[in-house]
Amino acid sequence: MKRMMVISMAMTVLVLLISGCETEKTVYIDEYPPAPTGLTSISGDESITLLWYPVEVDDIDSYEIWWAPGNVDPDDTDEYDLLDIISYSYSSLIDNDVENGVTYYYRLIAVDESGNHSYMSDYVMDTPRAEGHNVVIYDPLINFGLSGYDLYFQDRLTWNDTNCDIWLDYNSQYDEFFINVRHDDYYIQDFGYAEDFDDVGYAPSDGWSAFDEVEAIEGHMYILKLNHFDEWHYARIWVTDLNYQDVSMRFSWAYQIDQGNRELAIGPQSVKPITEVIPVN
Repeated sequence: MKRMMVISMAMTVLVLLISGCETEKTVYIDEYPPAPTGLTSISGDESITLLWYPVEVDDIDSYEIWWAPGNVDPDDTDEYDLLDIISYSYSSLIDNDVENGVTYYYRLIAVDESGNHSYMSDYVMDTPRAEGHNVVIYDPLINFGLSGYDLYFQDRLTWNDTNCDIWLDYNSQYDEFFINVRHDDYYIQDFGYAEDFDDVGYAPSDGWSAFDEVEAIEGHMYILKLNHFDEWHYARIWVTDLNYQDVSMRFSWAYQIDQGNRELAIGPQSVKPITEVIPVN
């Protein structure tokens, strides 16, 4: 009888343990998504293109784009306002509501399907600038009135006009073109061959030519440092065609109107400016 009681009690304990295991439940914690990374920008003419790496989590739902225009402390997240909310299927955005010469700061927040928000990403800053394409200037002996270009007023003029920034000179003896800067306190340098207009995004601080002219070579990018109204401004021109029949040069240009700002087009050199939001493949 004593042994039977011991066995009975042992069976009761076993049943309780088994039944207790059956009532246990697994609780899943919905974690916050990670903050977006790789945020970068490309300067445009009254536009800024933002690009970033997609957040690789299964329940990602959208991205919030936050911005802070003008003279603010970019490290203070309270300075930022919500600009837009876009689907997780996109990893880029073009902001066309910007002014040339004004600096803008951007941050991203990832949002999952449960409404959980990530921390803000690191910020990126950008200053859009004016640009132009397919400008043609001539050797003064061929077309005196269109031999120079004014980057500030974006106008073709004579090479000896006081507003002229650059002008074209063809040396028939050597069969070579030269880009000349108009004034002694203007500087130029050949930055080398470029595959794309935005290959060079930032003007260097040194390396300027000791002369007021450099040889014009098709496909090369040239950086300019210009003193406009006692303010230093940076620009670049990209020679796209040298025509020996018309004795002319065709080029694209970008001019930073923000004083002392060397930014001309920030972004990965493998990425070209885009005209619409790009979905993730």
